[in-house]
Amino acid sequence: MNDMEYDDNAVGCFCTFIEGWRGYSEGEIIEDCGTQYVVRLSSGHELTVSRDDVMVCF
Repeated sequence: MNDMEYDDNAVGCFCTFIEGWRGYSEGEIIEDCGTQYVVRLSSGHELTVSRDDVMVCF
């Protein structure tokens, strides 16, 4: 897969934020919304982030 392709199986995978968010650097992808992911942090907080803002750990 090249850098411009997206994987449809990212739900359930962990990801790392390109730029940290309020002290958090990683989370779990819980929903794929097309061009965005919903990511759950260890605190339980959920964020909607652009696919370009995270690196998915498969």
